[in-house]
Amino acid sequence: MKNKYDTIVIGSGIGGLTTAVILSKLFKQKVLVLEQHFVSGGQTHEFSRVKDGVKFSWDVGVHYIGEMKKGLMSRNLFDYITDGNLKWNKMPHYFEKFIYPDFSFKQASNPKEFAEDLIKRFPEEEKGIRQYFKDMKIAAGWFQTHMMSQLVPVWLFKAINLFKKDSSKLALSTTKEYLDGVIEDEKLKALLTSIWGDIGVPPEESAFVMHSLVVRSYLYGGYFPVGGASSIAETMIPIIEGAGGSVLTNRNVEEIIIENNKAVGVRFKHKNETLEVFADNIVSDAGAYNTYLKLIPSNIDIPYREEIRNAMSGFSTNTLYIGLKDSPEKLGIKGANHWINTSYNHGSTFEKSGRTADILSAFVSFPSMKNPKAKSHTAEIISFSQYDSFSKWKDTKWMKRGDDYLEYKKELSAKLLDFADKYIPGLKELTVYSELSTPLTMEYFTKWEKGSFYGVPVTPARYKYKWISPKTPIRNLYLTGSDAGSLGVVGAMYGGVSSIAAIKGVRAFMKVMKEANAD
Repeated sequence: MKNKYDTIVIGSGIGGLTTAVILSKLFKQKVLVLEQHFVSGGQTHEFSRVKDGVKFSWDVGVHYIGEMKKGLMSRNLFDYITDGNLKWNKMPHYFEKFIYPDFSFKQASNPKEFAEDLIKRFPEEEKGIRQYFKDMKIAAGWFQTHMMSQLVPVWLFKAINLFKKDSSKLALSTTKEYLDGVIEDEKLKALLTSIWGDIGVPPEESAFVMHSLVVRSYLYGGYFPVGGASSIAETMIPIIEGAGGSVLTNRNVEEIIIENNKAVGVRFKHKNETLEVFADNIVSDAGAYNTYLKLIPSNIDIPYREEIRNAMSGFSTNTLYIGLKDSPEKLGIKGANHWINTSYNHGSTFEKSGRTADILSAFVSFPSMKNPKAKSHTAEIISFSQYDSFSKWKDTKWMKRGDDYLEYKKELSAKLLDFADKYIPGLKELTVYSELSTPLTMEYFTKWEKGSFYGVPVTPARYKYKWISPKTPIRNLYLTGSDAGSLGVVGAMYGGVSSIAAIKGVRAFMKVMKEANAD
C-alpha cells in the first residue's frame, strides 16, 4: 500500500465502489478503498454456511433490484461501472405477492398491467388509481430536480427551472397524506403501500417522493445479479485495481485527517496498528451520521451535528436466513417475494414491530430462485424491529452476547418460521438450517447507529437537510452512497455519480451519463 493516492474512499458499499470505479475509469485516478468489514461490498455482500456438506449462501441487502431492464438509464449505468460483466436475472412476471387477512394480490412486471389489475380489484377507485400513477411520475421528476439543485450554481438552477411548475408540495407530503386525498378504500391504500419495508418508514412518515421512486423502480419487475449479490463488487473491484488502485478489507477508519478545514487523509486501524494514508480527495461511504459524528474530529465546527443525531431512527430488522433441503418449487413457489401482513394499518405494524410477542408482518424471499447459479436452496424471512428491543445487549460483543441473547434469538427464530409457514405451508418442513441476525448484528457490521437498515429516515424533513448531499463544509471531503443520493442499491449508485459531480463538476456528471448511455 502506498502512502499517497488521488482519492481515498471510506467504505466499499455500492456508492463507494461506484465513485471509485468512475474516478479510476474516466479520470485515470489511483483510488484506495478502505473497508472495515472482512469482506467488501457493504450491503451487497453475501455470506455462506455449510450444513451436512451443503453450502448455503445468502445476500444481506440485495433482495431484488428494480430498473435493470435493458435500455433503462440505471441498467446502462450499472453496465458502465461493471464493464458489462455483471449479468442480471429477471424475476418471474408476477414478482411480488402481497398477502392480507382476506385477500392477496400479485404484481405484474408491467405498469399498464399492474394498473389494470388494481382497477379490476378496486373498480370504484379507477380515477384515483390512474391519478396515483401520474402523480408518482411527477414526484419522481421533482426528485431529479432536487438532486440537480445540489450540483449546479444557484443562479443556473433558478434559470433552468424558471418556468417549471413547483411540485414540492406533492413530493414532500407524506405518503398517507397523499393517498388520503385520492383514494378512499383503506384496503387499497394498504395494498399500494405494501412495500413500505423497502422504504424503512410507514406511509404516515415516508415522503411521497420516496414512495414514488421505490414503486416506480419496480414497474418493470425485479432483477437479481447472476452469481449472487457478491457479483456486484466482484465485477467492480478489478476496474479499480486495473487503474493502480486498491480495495482493502479489515481497515477500520477511525478519523479523517483535516488541516486548515481541508481533508488530507485518513487514520485507520489494521492488525492493532494505527496507520495514516493521504490523498487529494476523501470520499465517505460511511453515511452522514458516521462521517459527521464519528470520523470528523469533534473540534471541527460542524453546525448540524445535533440535527443529524436527532434525525436517526431505531428502526431495523430481524432476518432469519434459511437453508432448505429441496427447492421451494415443491411448495408452489415461483420465485416471487411474499409480503405477509396481518393488518391493513402499516403504521400500527411499524409501532408494534419488535415490541410485541407476536410477529405482525414479514417479507419472505427466495435468493436461490433468483440466482441461476445457486447450488443450494435458500430462503430469508425478514421482520421489522426496533433497536430498543435489543438495547439490553448493546454493550456486549459480537458472538459473545450471552446465553440469554442466544435463547431470545432461538425463540424469535421459531416464531418467524412458524409465522411464514402459516402462509407458505411446508416451508418449516423443508428447513434444515437457520440463523438469525438482529439489529445488533446490523450495527456491528455496518457501524450504522442503532442498526438502522436505511440510515437517515426518508421523511419529508430529509429533503430539507443541507447535509444530505455529496458536498460537505470541509474542503476536499465528500459523501457518496445513499446520503448523497437515495435509498437502495440504485439510489446509492446514483449517490456515487453525484459525488463525482461534486468532485469534478457538473460537466463530469454529464460526461458519465453520456458514457454510460453511449451504447
